[in-house]
Amino acid sequence: MALALAALMAVSIAAAPAQAKPKPGAPAAPPPDSAFQKVTLNDTPGEPVDLAVLPNSDVLHTTRQGEVWLNDSETGLNTLAGTLDVYEHDEEGLQSIAIDPNFGKKGNNWVYMYYSPPLDTPVDDPATPGINEGDAPATGTAEDFERFKGYLQLSRFKFDGKTVDVASEQRMLEVPVDRGICCHVGGDIVFDAKGNLYLSTGDDTNPFSSGGYSPLDERPESNPAYDAQRTSSNTNDLRGKVLRITPTKDGGYTIPKGNLFTPGTPLTRPEIYVMGLRNPFRIELNQKTGELYIGDYSPDAGSPDPLRGPAGTGKWAVVTEPSNYGWPYCATAELPYVDYDFATNTSGETFNCAALVNESPNNTGLRELPPVAQPEVWYSYGASPLFPELGTGGIGPMAGPVYDFDKKASKGRAPIAWPEYYDGKSFFYEWTRDYIKAMTMKKGELVSIEDVVSSIVVDNPMDMEFGPDGALYVLEYGDGYFGENPDAQ
Repeated sequence: MALALAALMAVSIAAAPAQAKPKPGAPAAPPPDSAFQKVTLNDTPGEPVDLAVLPNSDVLHTTRQGEVWLNDSETGLNTLAGTLDVYEHDEEGLQSIAIDPNFGKKGNNWVYMYYSPPLDTPVDDPATPGINEGDAPATGTAEDFERFKGYLQLSRFKFDGKTVDVASEQRMLEVPVDRGICCHVGGDIVFDAKGNLYLSTGDDTNPFSSGGYSPLDERPESNPAYDAQRTSSNTNDLRGKVLRITPTKDGGYTIPKGNLFTPGTPLTRPEIYVMGLRNPFRIELNQKTGELYIGDYSPDAGSPDPLRGPAGTGKWAVVTEPSNYGWPYCATAELPYVDYDFATNTSGETFNCAALVNESPNNTGLRELPPVAQPEVWYSYGASPLFPELGTGGIGPMAGPVYDFDKKASKGRAPIAWPEYYDGKSFFYEWTRDYIKAMTMKKGELVSIEDVVSSIVVDNPMDMEFGPDGALYVLEYGDGYFGENPDAQ
């Protein structure tokens, strides 16, 4: 799937109030699905993309068209909390939203958003229905492509509990983008226990002209957006990465210790924590262990080709140190692609995942790259012999939250917190396969994958977070693209 963004409706999956109180110590088996109930919070969500649960269990969600909607946990009322003016083409628009980790403390009322500002990018003229002036050319000159150069903006805004103050924007970081052409511009925002902000970014590369394999088109007349070497494997570019920064009081940021490149290293960006990613649409953090979970989307090849490389491969990675995951040269550390000349349509050498070299003329960073890290889980369209629990189907991996069981939240007149059985488990959800799995990690190793409330439908799950009440809040995109689907909620 080339999907990088979608719309959802907000729902809450909660443990039913009638559930039995947990016994001391985590139970050995999960409760039955009948112990859970699904409650719809908004069944007309627009084309929603991301959600954030506030400390009072109110929920914010974004739509790609620039809207921020608020669900009031007390009244159930859904109101428009704010609107950003955004550029829309393919997947571009308003993407992620997150609240400051200290929101509500000492006057802190910041919410963070990642979006596409309009700029002066060409857009479609409705008066010419047979032509889309907003489409960038597939071939041309540097001057032709320059008109479509833009960026995505990471900013923070003040939110008073009812309204996002758009005028309060503090701009933090710009991520470059080649506009007017698909795909992979989405981003996710999460914070760690130390207050560092992590932003995932897609490779901003068109996947449709490379046969479902690696997009390595270096021809000078081709739009640069056909070459992922200029982004994911470029140490001097912010795309195809997970960035890690520390926000400052004035709305800027500093670089924390331990990123992939030391500040001042020539031909690198110090914000980079993880590189070599294709479309890390959803990331999450374990606040207790510091583990970063990444779900990285797959290319579309249905089968391996000895002249091109492996079949489409989705990944779920658990990251504890700065890393390179190899795209576009390697699907995993053990699944390299084959170099391919798009000018002559001939294959070259197989890439060495332990010693990658970026020789693309579109590369502005280092030539020699870090070795490729191996993900914890990888899978294709068919049944995986290593991870049969994942089943078969499309490839849309999403890294979900870790459940932190809170005894206080599990008590009260009508508790809706999930049970202690799921304490410490990381949730993995699949956009194309419509399920949630629980991943159990012990001492840095994946020890089990299990179904989670499989009888409750999650229709193209786009985002999920546990709220302070212990309920799981889910955005469902529904079936379809670039619009409000009837089954979105």
